[in-house]
Amino acid sequence: MSEPSRTGKTFIDLTASSSSNGAGNTPLRQPLSRHLSSMAFQPEGPITQWDHSEGFKHEVPQESINYSQLALKYLEQGRGDEAERLFKQALALSEQVVGPDSRALERNIEELAWFYCNRGRYSKAEPLVKRLLEMRSRVLTATDVSLIRTFDQLAGIYAKSDRISEAESLYRFLLRLQEECAGPDDLAVIFTLKRLAEIYCGQDDYAAAQAVYLRALTVEERTFGAYAIEVSATLQELAFVYEAQARFDLCAFVTTRLLGVLEGVHGAEALSVAGCLLRLGEIYSKMDRKEESEPFYRRALYIYQRIYGDGSTTVNALHRKVESLFPEPQFKKRTRERQPDTSQDLKRFAPPPSVRHSF
Repeated sequence: MSEPSRTGKTFIDLTASSSSNGAGNTPLRQPLSRHLSSMAFQPEGPITQWDHSEGFKHEVPQESINYSQLALKYLEQGRGDEAERLFKQALALSEQVVGPDSRALERNIEELAWFYCNRGRYSKAEPLVKRLLEMRSRVLTATDVSLIRTFDQLAGIYAKSDRISEAESLYRFLLRLQEECAGPDDLAVIFTLKRLAEIYCGQDDYAAAQAVYLRALTVEERTFGAYAIEVSATLQELAFVYEAQARFDLCAFVTTRLLGVLEGVHGAEALSVAGCLLRLGEIYSKMDRKEESEPFYRRALYIYQRIYGDGSTTVNALHRKVESLFPEPQFKKRTRERQPDTSQDLKRFAPPPSVRHSF
């Protein structure tokens, strides 16, 4: 599929058909697994900037740039058809001036591909993204952000078009290039591994996803440390993979470690910590270990009360859930007092000793 170019970079021939089979007070996000919606979608727009050193602004005609800028304004006004026409005109004009193979066309090609991707017109976007990938692969390494993002966009088009095997093959190819270029522990490898894991989760192949997430976690731990915030997203994804396999003991193990990370980074009373505590309560409940789940629920409730106050919708809903699971009249009475004695609550719901030395 590839051969060395004269520049020493990897040239990717995509002309043939591809038929080869957060913040401390932010609640925990939902996992990306089973959701490929982020692929092939670039709401922030093309990454090639006209004023960048490699934007080739001075090589394309100013009229082409004007067309592109006007097209973007039309998009803001909801005039999609007119924007498409201008994007096409901008690309055609640039091709006439610099030729069809010049890297100066990257911005024009990317704008039109971005336009089609964001409107679900993947058959229109695919040849443009392939063309962009060929251009960039001639001069960029497999760890370059621009090239990785182009790979990702093409794989996303495949996934959105129900061509999952082609998306998987493309990510595997990118992973091999990255390992050959920078070694198995390069940060760029982490991104590709996680994309592969998402593909496997989308196919309900959780065993394969588990292995890939574990490898990504190993690279992150070597790079950032076992309890750095950078490992938190992978821990959360891994916990969901274990849960999907009904391996609740391992899910609890990983989530407990995630709790230690969030406490260390955000503090013991952050919303992210409360969200993690609720997850632990749910996991232990699924294992029919009700007594062990209760402290997690109550501590989460305490954090929400501290942040939102007793009368908030979130606190009231969680309070009802906790009281239905673990009736305790005295607790109910105390939490509804107008000015409670928080000293006792602090003792009762204080975070447990650090779990960092347990892993």
